[in-house]
Amino acid sequence: MSTYLDVSKVAQEQILATIKQGQELTLAGVELWAASVAPLSKGEQLTVPFEAPAPKDVVANTFGFAEKLLASQKAFAEKIVAASAPVVAASTPKK
Repeated sequence: MSTYLDVSKVAQEQILATIKQGQELTLAGVELWAASVAPLSKGEQLTVPFEAPAPKDVVANTFGFAEKLLASQKAFAEKIVAASAPVVAASTPKK
């Protein structure tokens, strides 16, 4: 008999596999676009009203924030579970 966690883990693996497939297709599309458009730019520079960071720094900054946010949400969820433990314990049928 499957448990909730077993079913949940299978679903998570399927979702992650689907996301990975979508990411691979998107990456292939961006690579094709970049290869097609690069010759058209003729080396012209884009002008922006601020010093643009390197793209890898933008990714690092954004995902650093996302990691902190996810860690914060996890800690919050764990505190909610701990705070509600007396109610869950009282309502769980005794075997």
